[in-house]
Amino acid sequence: MLTYDMEQRGSKPLYEYLYICIREDILKGFLKPGEKLPSKREMSKNLNIALITVENAYAQLIIEGYVTAREKRGYFVNAVTTGTGTEIQGAKRGIQSGDKNKAKKAAEAAWVVDFSSLELKEDAFPFKTWAKLMRRILEERQEAFLQKPEGRGVPELRRAVAEYLRKAKGLNVTADRIVVGPGTEYLHHLILQLLGPGKIVAVEDPGYKKVGMIYESNGVKCLHVPVDENGLIVEKLKKSNAGLVHVSPSHHFPTGCVMPIGRRKALLEWAENENAFILEDDYDSEFRFDGRPVPALASLDDEKVIYLNTFTKTLAPSIRIAYMVLPETLNRRYDEKLSFYSGAVPSFEQYTLAAFIGEGYYERHVSRMRNYYRTQRARILQAFWDSKLSAFADVEEHAAGLHFILKLHTNNDEEVLKTLSRKRIRLTPVSDYCYNDREKYNHSFLVYYTDQNTEKIRWAFDLIAESIKK
Repeated sequence: MLTYDMEQRGSKPLYEYLYICIREDILKGFLKPGEKLPSKREMSKNLNIALITVENAYAQLIIEGYVTAREKRGYFVNAVTTGTGTEIQGAKRGIQSGDKNKAKKAAEAAWVVDFSSLELKEDAFPFKTWAKLMRRILEERQEAFLQKPEGRGVPELRRAVAEYLRKAKGLNVTADRIVVGPGTEYLHHLILQLLGPGKIVAVEDPGYKKVGMIYESNGVKCLHVPVDENGLIVEKLKKSNAGLVHVSPSHHFPTGCVMPIGRRKALLEWAENENAFILEDDYDSEFRFDGRPVPALASLDDEKVIYLNTFTKTLAPSIRIAYMVLPETLNRRYDEKLSFYSGAVPSFEQYTLAAFIGEGYYERHVSRMRNYYRTQRARILQAFWDSKLSAFADVEEHAAGLHFILKLHTNNDEEVLKTLSRKRIRLTPVSDYCYNDREKYNHSFLVYYTDQNTEKIRWAFDLIAESIKK
């Protein structure tokens, strides 16, 4: 049985630390290709951690290609190749063959170009400004650090978020309807408690699979509703008895489509008729490069829509602060049933973020990053048009978000992926995010461009073209 000391994780979330431990054991060769991992329940029991923690760690390993899930059989280690195309063997467990530096180099050697990477540039985060605010907050708010954090989040941060939503999203909300949490996963758990037992939840198909995993790990029945070019198909929701539907109308993941006003109104009408709620996940909506930002669905009806967003994408993955805006009915239910919860985000971080938003730094940072990603996107697209691949693929892009979709002119996705893997190029199929009808998204792949080197990208595009020709 795999055993790790979870107390050594430092400030990392449990699932991230578990994912890193397993990934390093794979890269070092302690876990061999084809070796079966413990079941989620076995791992959860052995490490004395929640089942959802193991599920999230395994899900990340699957997404990054270290592990494959086989239906009714379990989870198995994939072969990870080095630059020569041979498998990384490493040392046997218990033998010191290098140290953390070797493991880091092995991880870096795994992929020359990783189109699935969301890694940020080193200068993407405003470290100097953040450090300045932290020092000031530490001096000015010492008494607040000795007090128990409010369950909803500190008032300063909730007021700053409310003002930002008013200016940027067209949402006229008050701070007392906002709940702050350490990431969206925590807020999903609260929402399920507010809805009560026995509810059926609908999610987008394709969509962000971790959302469905969170619901199902809580014993909630999850329906997978298909998506077309206009977003979630509302007609498929009718007669579903769903009490909540999770949607990303302003920028759907992974297709990138935007839900038009007609479909939005139909969705709101469904919620009204069925006495149900809509959870609006405002994924990546800050990064729209053409035209005006798309207004939030919640701006049309704040009684049926729960608005959810996070600072992870706009600031950094380590900023584990998310928030939701509750409709008044659920807001009262929160006060009645969940107000006993203590604050889950350190006050120090909340006060710092409140100052960062309230003093205009956040808005300027988002604007700077939007300009950077617009330029980076244009570079990567130009590299595509200049490469051989432009004759063997099409680009589907919606001028928003941090990725676009590459549609390859091939009939054998698996063979192309194997060839690219040998060349240390990683692509993620859109079909990986499907529950059903995977064939509809055959030959479609995600291309992230947050910190990609243009020359390497052009080289990779040419190699993809060669793999298709073969």
